[in-house]
Amino acid sequence: MRIGSKGKYTRQNKQKPRGIGTCDYSGLMVRHSNMIQQYQYRGNGLVWTGFWVNPKFADKPNPQDLIPIIRLDPVPLNHARPDPIVYDNTISTITIDVSGGIDILLTEQQFDNMVIRFIGVLTNNITVFIPNTFNEFYAINLATGGFTLAMQIEGNAAPGLIIPAADPLTNTGPLVSNNFISLNFVYH
Repeated sequence: MRIGSKGKYTRQNKQKPRGIGTCDYSGLMVRHSNMIQQYQYRGNGLVWTGFWVNPKFADKPNPQDLIPIIRLDPVPLNHARPDPIVYDNTISTITIDVSGGIDILLTEQQFDNMVIRFIGVLTNNITVFIPNTFNEFYAINLATGGFTLAMQIEGNAAPGLIIPAADPLTNTGPLVSNNFISLNFVYH
């Protein structure tokens, strides 16, 4: 096969011809002296891919193929002092017996607790009325019996918010919010 001295990437001097090679990326004939090695990032640095290419078709190595350098964890503080408001370990709890079979009205003092636990045997559907003040609290229904336990804002005629039975494994209940109009589950 005869290769002419003219071409886009094969221009040669007829008096001093040079070798010609094939670009591994484009497949075009290129002067061998113009070809360069193709590099790529792998692991911790640049590695030759084994390809000889025309500089016009060479890919610029992309550093996204490098192994990311992960920073060390920050040094822990000696004698750290967390904010007592955020990390308040004193959670007020009240336990109310609902065994009587009649509706119950909570006082302001009873309602000012973070956790309200209901215990006893339900012999009737019971509604627990709470004061009309903004509060978020956990309502834990530990009562037994085949009836429902509901909560409602004092003076509100709408049906109460039915509190489901507590999770038997963790004895936890839903987070309830009073927004002055109705009771809502924030987390269940």
